[in-house]
Amino acid sequence: MARNTPFRLIYAAKIRAARGLLNWSQGELAERAGVSKQSITRIEKGIMDPRFSTMTALNEAIRSTGVDMSEDGSGKVMITISREKLMQPSASTLLGKLSEP
Repeated sequence: MARNTPFRLIYAAKIRAARGLLNWSQGELAERAGVSKQSITRIEKGIMDPRFSTMTALNEAIRSTGVDMSEDGSGKVMITISREKLMQPSASTLLGKLSEP
């Protein structure tokens, strides 16, 4: 994206990309972050500048899964995934392995 792209459009793209990586609906992200689905929709469309508290809640919900969104000084937007968090087996996976013969 160009350097003069408004912040809300860059943030909208980051949120959509993170949701895509996590395979979350707007409703699921809204629930996990404790914000309204309408806010997610408006942020992703780039028609709303989110409040700092909303951005913090969204970022924390996404970051808790091992996905991190950042931007370097040259205007590049980066999304990184924590291998450790993604590779952690779920409780159901562990229980399934324990019950195998």
